[in-house]
Amino acid sequence: MKYINLKNFKITYKYFFAILSCISIYTYYFYKLFSGHGLDTYNNNYEIYTLDYFSTFTLISNILCQIWLLWAAITPKKEGNSKFTSRKKFVFLSHTTALTFSVMITITFIVYNFILVPIDTGFPTHSYDAFATIVNHIITPIAFVVYFLFLMDNKREIDLNRFFTRKFWIQFTILISYCIISLIKGELRYRSDSQLYNTPSGKNTWYPYFFLNLHNANGPLGIPGYGWFIIAFILIIGVMIGFTYLYNFINNCIIKTKYYKKYIG
Repeated sequence: MKYINLKNFKITYKYFFAILSCISIYTYYFYKLFSGHGLDTYNNNYEIYTLDYFSTFTLISNILCQIWLLWAAITPKKEGNSKFTSRKKFVFLSHTTALTFSVMITITFIVYNFILVPIDTGFPTHSYDAFATIVNHIITPIAFVVYFLFLMDNKREIDLNRFFTRKFWIQFTILISYCIISLIKGELRYRSDSQLYNTPSGKNTWYPYFFLNLHNANGPLGIPGYGWFIIAFILIIGVMIGFTYLYNFINNCIIKTKYYKKYIG
């Protein structure tokens, strides 16, 4: 009975936070699209607004987590399964994928709350802005990591160093790819010298984050753009390495508990 109740709870948990994430992301997009709220930043250009909205690391990491939760809720028996079947390999619901998304959403949580809010953007005051911010940068990251560490099915004990040497390249490749694409997009916008990318406040929308703007000679705290890029890159790599080890360590500790062996494993 306890197992059945826990199973239903986990399915409900996954559906609830996946749907909450969807509501936050997609209704907020259309709300701004139809109300015009905040679109002056993009000179009321819907194309630039849409591209920028869906190309932030925050949105990408949140969408990946919500898809994982929905897929895991629909096919709970495949959760944590990375073995070959007769037709395909369910790698999307594997431990490696869940860990990768957990680290990505942790980066979103840390960078936004501890870098962007105090140094650059500040916390939004508009009610819908605040709702979307809390869901995307606080609730979804915590909910996904909690599920991965404490509730995910079919987990196995991980050799920490072996995992790092064999699997860390996945996270690193995702981060490098995002940086390269964002830098290329920003460089194209910078060299276009178009008023479309200048905001009414005198700033610009070349790059999704201030620490990617290599052309900013005087960034926050007087540090130039390239300086912030180096600081942010080292910090994020450190977060990736540290939380990869931490989450795998906690994973191993949870697996060894009687509770996990009896009700989850």
